[in-house]
Amino acid sequence: MTLCSSFVRLRTPLALWSLILLIVACSGPAAHKPPGSTAARASAPPAVVRSIPAAKAAVARDTRDANARFDAALQLMKQQQVAEAQAAFQSLANDYPEFSGPLTALGILYAQGRKRDTALASFAKAVAANPANAVAWTWLGSLYREARNHTGAEDAYRRAIAARSDYAAAHLNLGILYDVSLHRPQDALREYREYQRLSGDRNLMVAVWIKELEASSTQRTAAAAVAAAGTTP
Repeated sequence: MTLCSSFVRLRTPLALWSLILLIVACSGPAAHKPPGSTAARASAPPAVVRSIPAAKAAVARDTRDANARFDAALQLMKQQQVAEAQAAFQSLANDYPEFSGPLTALGILYAQGRKRDTALASFAKAVAANPANAVAWTWLGSLYREARNHTGAEDAYRRAIAARSDYAAAHLNLGILYDVSLHRPQDALREYREYQRLSGDRNLMVAVWIKELEASSTQRTAAAAVAAAGTTP
């Protein structure tokens, strides 16, 4: 197999320019002429110009193919065809390692299948490919919380919110971490309220949690006031 025939797939703008340069290098006899020759100078620019539309078309086809495959894999996932969905997403992850979507979907499937370590590895690859992937960060936070790694969980949830401040699920899960695991009721209240604001106050259970925390806060404030009054000279 020659260098020219081994360039199979385009993924990024950098790959686009690599293909253009490769086409120039493989464009025939002109590429082998001495660099300073008139023929080389005259023939190289047209080769680049002719290559750009073809390369852009190849990138567009490749992107459409990736999107179609991803949509098909999502359908398998929704239909609970777990093995088939995993195979489809893994194939996409192999072909497009710079895309975080397939890695995130794989992580979710692994987490649902109780394959915690494999899920963690997949989500870690997803956020490495795209540090702004709030979904993957939130799943990482939940897996850390389950493992009682509360520091790691808080960091992951906060990274999710930093990447996408309107991602309601990250606020909800961070609120649960503060409420149940870290016993920081005021921080939990803040996150629960933000979740409700973003979700349109539709979650009745979270509304109950907010009321309970508000009542507890009122009781603590009253108790503190009584204690303070008792120590007044």
